[in-house]
Amino acid sequence: MKSKIIKAIIACVIVLGVGFGGYYGYNKVFAKKPVTASVQYMTVAARKTNLQVSVQGTGAAYAAVTKDVIPNNNGTLKDLTVKVGDNVTAGQKLFTADSDDLRKAVTTAQNNLSKQNITLQSDLDTQAAQAAAAQTVQPGGQNGQSNNQNSSKVDDNKIAMDRLNVSDAKNQLNYANQQVSKMTVTAPIGGIITAVNNSNGDSVQQSKAVLTIVDTTSMKVKVAVDELDIEKIKQGQKAEVKFDAIKDKTYEGSVETISQTGTTSNNVTTYDVVVAIKDPSGIKLGMNANVNILVDGKDNALVIPSEALIDRNGNKFVMVPNTDSSASGSNNTGNAPQGNNQQNNSQQNQQNSTQASGNGNSQTRNRNGQSGQGARNGAYGGAAYSGTSKMVQIKTGMENENYVEVTEGLTEGQKILVQLPQASSTTNNNNNRNNLGGFGAGGFGGGNMGIQRNQTGGNATRRN
Repeated sequence: MKSKIIKAIIACVIVLGVGFGGYYGYNKVFAKKPVTASVQYMTVAARKTNLQVSVQGTGAAYAAVTKDVIPNNNGTLKDLTVKVGDNVTAGQKLFTADSDDLRKAVTTAQNNLSKQNITLQSDLDTQAAQAAAAQTVQPGGQNGQSNNQNSSKVDDNKIAMDRLNVSDAKNQLNYANQQVSKMTVTAPIGGIITAVNNSNGDSVQQSKAVLTIVDTTSMKVKVAVDELDIEKIKQGQKAEVKFDAIKDKTYEGSVETISQTGTTSNNVTTYDVVVAIKDPSGIKLGMNANVNILVDGKDNALVIPSEALIDRNGNKFVMVPNTDSSASGSNNTGNAPQGNNQQNNSQQNQQNSTQASGNGNSQTRNRNGQSGQGARNGAYGGAAYSGTSKMVQIKTGMENENYVEVTEGLTEGQKILVQLPQASSTTNNNNNRNNLGGFGAGGFGGGNMGIQRNQTGGNATRRN
């Protein structure tokens, strides 16, 4: 009995040992080890370039002047030869609204004028006969001559009235002829026929348009601008307009009007801004346009990427390589400042809002986005850095979501550090470097450092 108990105990020990050993071995071989992400930096150099700040939007081309062509009278449509798409010039004959009533009015006026002329001539003949008779001595002496003078005065008044009647009849005839001539309708402006609402033989009315003309020599684009940017827009600001259908051409424009009433959709309020195009040759109605309104700019500005900027209690800093190994104080050994200073790598809730454009299209913008990494084209190509670093306080000037002007604290060509996003693989790390555009090895490409505030894609820091 005792031996059975011992055997049972031994068996249990063996089973427990095998189970524990298997569990330990599995964890040893197969279990994933926690990965500690390392903070990586790359060096870039501050450089001078032309810095631009712009507000971007989309819209569709439309004509600044549109005319509905209506008849001058009710009648029957005749002589309509134009069609949709035809080009017309100002003063060109378009159609006739023929009216029998107006033609009859001319005939009536002509007859009335003839009647008044006959009456006038008859009275003139009578007056002449009376004047001839007055030269003959009549019985009654002085009294007979006095009666003839009274009769002559009456005739003068009647002839004066006849002359007024003739003048009125002429005016009536002229008016009737003018109304008939107005039956023929000409183009009030030059442009393109965009609508034809009737055909020959139709009855047309004075209050309804027969066709529509748009003046294509004055084209505009309406852009919806976010409420966060509208205060930057001023009348007369220059704009660059590009059309999807017209390759390799940028049109000049200017801000013409700014709406004072906003439109709210999905908790986002936008304001319509109308941009007039200077030379719209080649543009067709309805073409989709991308508009950059230039709200600020500076030539030869010393700039750094916005990812390099550190904000601490309203003071601005950048990290620079520490060439002095004995440096202390604000020096950091390869680590970015903690807490609020890791602004460029903090994750914040982002609210994506849809912004309506002038032609009804929409584009997504990140209203509360933080990091601008990946928002630009090009590549850093900067060198990786693993040494110690220190913070340097700077003063900044004009900025956009990708670049910041440095007015004090750095010099052209001075190296600064940009912390790279934490990556899980070498491939992703390289991709992150390639997405931090604009700066070359130890610097960045020249030219205009423009930014399109509402550009879709990427997250960009908004600094108010």
